[in-house]
Amino acid sequence: MKKLLLLPLIAISFIAKAQTTAIPDANFEQALINLGLDNVIDGGVLTANISNLTTLPINAQIISDLTGIEDFTALEYLSCASNPLTSLDVSQNTALTELYCYGNQLTSLDVTQNIALTYLVCNYNQLTNLDVSQNTALKYLRCDGNNLTNFDVTQNTALTTLLCNYNQLTNIDVSQNTALEGLDCRNNQLTNLDVTQNTALTYLNCGTNQLTSLDVGKNTALEVLYCNNNQLTNLDVSQNIALEEFYCYNNQLTNLDVSQNTALDWLDCYGNQLTSLDLSQNTALEILECSNNQLNNLDVTGATALMGLYCWNNLLTCLNVKNGNNSNLSTFGAYQNPNLTCIEVDNVAWSTTNWMYIDPASSFSTNCNNSCSSITSINETALNTFELYPNPTTSTITLNNLKLGDEVSVYNTLGQRVYSSKVSAVTLSINLSELGNNGIYFVKVNNLSESVLLVE
Repeated sequence: MKKLLLLPLIAISFIAKAQTTAIPDANFEQALINLGLDNVIDGGVLTANISNLTTLPINAQIISDLTGIEDFTALEYLSCASNPLTSLDVSQNTALTELYCYGNQLTSLDVTQNIALTYLVCNYNQLTNLDVSQNTALKYLRCDGNNLTNFDVTQNTALTTLLCNYNQLTNIDVSQNTALEGLDCRNNQLTNLDVTQNTALTYLNCGTNQLTSLDVGKNTALEVLYCNNNQLTNLDVSQNIALEEFYCYNNQLTNLDVSQNTALDWLDCYGNQLTSLDLSQNTALEILECSNNQLNNLDVTGATALMGLYCWNNLLTCLNVKNGNNSNLSTFGAYQNPNLTCIEVDNVAWSTTNWMYIDPASSFSTNCNNSCSSITSINETALNTFELYPNPTTSTITLNNLKLGDEVSVYNTLGQRVYSSKVSAVTLSINLSELGNNGIYFVKVNNLSESVLLVE
């Protein structure tokens, strides 16, 4: 009779144990308590409380062990990012469609059983291998900041976004990923990259690799292209008419044709070997960084939206910035161009006040009368504009393009006329240092006026 009574007690005890899932990590259990799935830290949680759960966000909870996650069998969304996890077993979580485990210390991750996954974000771990061959539904994959040396995404034909930058990849085959819209594979060791099949690409970043060539002729939807810090000697972007941002700095380009890229608003071609750059068609350009090249002439008069221009360390002898909207160009740098004496601008006084990063030999003028002067400047010359240089000056200024009989006057900032003369030659020199103290003076020829800065 006693044996018969013990049997129901054993059965009840077994059932009670079967209804509890072990949670050995106290921080994991506390996270479950915070979500209302448990009520006391005792090393376990009622399985009934978690078995039908579909969403589990437990980011940054100092969880080092996710033992017990296997009983979350209905889980579709798991985010366990920014924890000190060294391992993660999601083999029983076959309903998962989204897994976010970035910012942990994972050295391996097995997602071969998670064939429903559409989003996998496992960046900033210590993964050396990642098998996603079974995850054919995957649309978004981010695995950057790991130690991957080999990576196969040929089975992931649904991928629209792939971020595998900051790894140690020497090769990546994206020929089967024809739906890909965004690809970031920068900071790897790639010597070759074929994106000719990725015609849907709008964003491509393959910077800081070892590429010697890149064909983007088929990527006509591209809006953003980074191919900086490679070994490119040639790059044809004539088919990329939708391109808005283009970063090709630190390569070995000797020629760059952006005449077809009329939507371009940001161009960074710093650190190449360019000797010329035609920007006459780039009317939408807002930022131009073309420093550290071998440019002789630069005309940005057509770039009326320009807000930033950096052209230092070139071989410039001619620079025309007279685009009719210089007041919008808040950042300007043209120093380390020792042979650049005259920079053509909208307003000498404004440029002198706002653009400080020029060489001592350089000055501003509304008409430099040189090879990259705009048609507007030529027309204005015909209307009897005058040329004034150097500006700033330490003593003497020279006025060119004068007409016999012109009235030339110089005024100080108090409105006092300190110099007056009738022109008897097309050129006139005036020693401002004899007229008063250092500062701004206003030079007037008939009804036209320019300001000039006298410095020590």
